[in-house]
Amino acid sequence: MEIVIRPVDEADYDQISEIYASEQVISNTSQIPHRDATFWRNYRAKLGDHAVSLVAVCDGRVAGHLTLCMDARPRRRHTAWFGLAVHAELHGRGIGSALMKELLHQADNWLNITKVELGVFADNERAIALYHRFGFVEEGRLVDDIFKNGRYCDTVLMARFHPEHKRT
Repeated sequence: MEIVIRPVDEADYDQISEIYASEQVISNTSQIPHRDATFWRNYRAKLGDHAVSLVAVCDGRVAGHLTLCMDARPRRRHTAWFGLAVHAELHGRGIGSALMKELLHQADNWLNITKVELGVFADNERAIALYHRFGFVEEGRLVDDIFKNGRYCDTVLMARFHPEHKRT
């Protein structure tokens, strides 16, 4: 299966909302169910020039979505965070990895980002394993941070530094 990573196009928002329509997917985000294409379009527009939004396309279908958000505050301009989702029917096919490769390529080579941060729910073992494969390490944990499926869940805070970044 060929995976093409490209910028989000206006015509993609219906398919992006389909990804998040799955309870399996939405439960691993901080969003609530039943967000339509207009919500996702407006969400992206609100982020403005401080974000890069990409999709993974397989067989003409949007299979994954990623938004990288760069911190606009002067003393944190070297940092960014992201959200990533893959269509529930297509988990385990390399789509998340393809999106991660492009995210880190952009952060390392184009955006001058030295630290990429994320929060992932502690019970999302598949995502945590993906992030470890790409060099992310746990920095901390927010206890009972999110209400998910009728109970509270911890959020694991992870980060990855640019390979050439020298920490002091």
